[in-house]
This record gives sequence, C-alpha cells and structure tokens, in this order.
Amino acid sequence: MFYETKKNNHGLKFNPFKSCIIPRPIAWITTISEDGEDNCAPYSFFNGVASDPPMVMFANNGPAPSLRGPKDTFTNIKNNKEFVVNISTYESKDKMNKTCAPLSSGESEIEYASLETKESNFIKPKSLKISPINMECVLYKIVDLPNTNENEYNAIIIGKVIGINIDDEFIKDGIINVKKLKPLARLGYMDYSAVDNIFSMKRPS
Repeated sequence: MFYETKKNNHGLKFNPFKSCIIPRPIAWITTISEDGEDNCAPYSFFNGVASDPPMVMFANNGPAPSLRGPKDTFTNIKNNKEFVVNISTYESKDKMNKTCAPLSSGESEIEYASLETKESNFIKPKSLKISPINMECVLYKIVDLPNTNENEYNAIIIGKVIGINIDDEFIKDGIINVKKLKPLARLGYMDYSAVDNIFSMKRPS
C-alpha cells in the first residue's frame, strides 16, 4: 500500500506512521519547575544524536501554548535549562505507564506513581532510583517544528549530556549488560517491547 501523508488516505483503522518507526527507546524525563516541584513524563520520540560531546533529543507534541500550554516537561526545560533522561526498563513499565496520566499542571507524576528519586550530581532535577541509567542534561537548543493543527505545538528539545549515572549492577565485563537491563521500547498503538534478544555483528573493515 501507499498513502500520501498530508491526505492521510491510508484506509487503515489507525494512522500507521508511529508503527513504521520501531522500536523507539523511551526517555523517562524528570524536570523541576520554577516553584521547585518535581515532574516526570515519558517520551518515545527520543534518541541520541551525537557522541562527542554526547547529545540527546526528544520531541514535544501537544497543545499549543496559547491553549492550556505545552507539557510541564517542556515548560520546565525552557525555564530552567536542565533535565534528566532516565532509561525505562521492563521492570519499571507499570510506573512509567502511570506517569502518562493527564494530571493537572503542578501535580507531580513522581508522587502519583510513587516513584523514589535521588539527587543528581550536577543539576537540580532529580533522577529516578528505579532507572538503572540516568543522563543529566543541560539544554542546548529548542527547534520549532511545523504542524498541521494550529492548536498544537511541535518542537525538538536537544540536550548536552554532562553526566551519566549507571548502576554497577548492570555492568558486566566492562560493558552495559543490556540483557539484564531489558530496556523498554515503544512499538506504536498500545504496544511495547523489552529488548532481550541480542546478537552481535562485526562491521566490514
């Protein structure tokens, strides 16, 4: 099948776009408001974009600021220029899903999902204890993106990773033990996957 995205004439029950980009790692992002309130939200439009210096990006898609405002995560990063990317795992899937709840602005998903936090090393936003990898980031740039609905706002948030905490329990023979980590991935629709089938290939020399 072929369809033109601007017409959305795919004829399927649901728009297949997000399920064409799979698997997508999930960034469980923690931020802090100007009033000192902790916030947490998962984003599956997320990935690394550079390694030296290490840089990450995630995308904000949601209501336009002129309506009920962008998500707290985006607002907090725009105001305070800091955030933590906490890696989601199969073990944390239920709590991660709970932080998707549409809480009112100012309500803490961390409290709602009964998440434990710990102080980060370099920045104010706290890290999640349940996450075996916490990447402390400072804002590099916000890139506005086009949108087809005037009531929505799309943007890419790019951050520079200034510190990474890795739980020693998930390091084996000097490398991250991905099989034990079981990172979570989004597959589109309501489907997810845990990475537990791993194989290696050498690149051609």
